[in-house]
Amino acid sequence: MKLFGFNKKVKNDKFQITEPDKNWVEDNFKWLIQVYGYPNNEDGQILISEKYFPKTFRTKEIKVQNLIDDLCDLMNLNSDKISFELHSDLSDSYGTPYQIEGKAFDIETEITNKNNYKLHIKNSAIKRKNRLVFSLIYELTRICLIEDELKYDSGSDTSLFIYLAGVYFGFGFILSQNLLDVGRLNDGFWETKWSYASEMPNEVMVFALAIHSQLIGQENPEWKSELPQKLRSQFDTAINLLKESPSAIFNKAELDANDLFHQANQEYQNGNYNSAISNLQKILFLIDDEILKADVYNNIGYYQLRSGDYEKSISNFQKVLQIDSNYGFAYDNLGYALIQTGQLEEGKQQLEKALETENNDNAYTYRNFALYYFAKNEIDKAESNFQLAFEFETVSVDLLELHYANFLIKQDKIEKGMEYLKKAVKKGEPEAIKRMNGINNN
Repeated sequence: MKLFGFNKKVKNDKFQITEPDKNWVEDNFKWLIQVYGYPNNEDGQILISEKYFPKTFRTKEIKVQNLIDDLCDLMNLNSDKISFELHSDLSDSYGTPYQIEGKAFDIETEITNKNNYKLHIKNSAIKRKNRLVFSLIYELTRICLIEDELKYDSGSDTSLFIYLAGVYFGFGFILSQNLLDVGRLNDGFWETKWSYASEMPNEVMVFALAIHSQLIGQENPEWKSELPQKLRSQFDTAINLLKESPSAIFNKAELDANDLFHQANQEYQNGNYNSAISNLQKILFLIDDEILKADVYNNIGYYQLRSGDYEKSISNFQKVLQIDSNYGFAYDNLGYALIQTGQLEEGKQQLEKALETENNDNAYTYRNFALYYFAKNEIDKAESNFQLAFEFETVSVDLLELHYANFLIKQDKIEKGMEYLKKAVKKGEPEAIKRMNGINNN
């Protein structure tokens, strides 16, 4: 991103953004939308509050691990893959004069073996809590992009893009409050001063915040009143600019489709599969994007699968694969549906294709292989594949505990089977609740 016609030293509250900067923000938001989809209109900006940081607020003093855990939950990162180490430097020495030139080190990320991450954190960062939160958000946003295997490194613009991704993920409000950090401490004997100015220009940050707010339908969000006065005024101007000259990002059909997609997911989470399917089917009349259609067909099929309508689900998974022959999840889901309808060998073939794509979730694939071998009465192979499913599980796998419970109960391992059935019930899975009720009524 090049800043044309823009003098950062001019102290002017008026919002001014160059056309190249405006295009840069819009183009990168388009790319993020292509990768992650439109943000949900319920996904407002994240605030530093107990609602978003429950573990952090449990203790009087901020604990780095709690903060990392909360941020990982918000970013859907596996906190077990992220460790940290504190480091001392001159800034920890009392009465020692020093001056930092260039970029100050607060946190740096090291990628260790097995794609784990180690955060190297400067001791003095713990003393400035806002700066600590800001730096962790920046580094964990970068880890998100790495985990999703996105080629975001564009050279001189890379750090600016990480800020933009942070806005997209909902951390723009926190980031915007820490673009400038100036302060001083005086204990009567020694005075410490610091001054940090982010390379992200106010105008670009504000414009990105305005775009995100419009995408989720919040032109006058509550958090706006907590922005620094200059940014608050500029935010209003940026919103008006977007109203006068709407961005191509705001495709009403796609925004409506995105809302329906999230509504469908909410219905699914509540066990209302028919309502979820109905919302997804409406999307097909709104969109022309074939890749998005593949996602919709896959979700329709999956909701049908969960409601027990395997034959219809098979048809929808096949539609997905006609659009994208490398859609690993569709192969997995198709394999599961075929196994449930007794088409064992064809189902196994689909699971093998899922593995070949490397776009699958191995935990689901091995769960399905376990069901294949269970249906073939090859008990040892079924057990080993169930164990592989648990081993590869990084996020909760639907029906894994329920199917393993049924497997154990069938082997007369009743006590252990009931333990896993209780776990499935605790997850709120309707199939597990129905199974438990059936056992209790007999």
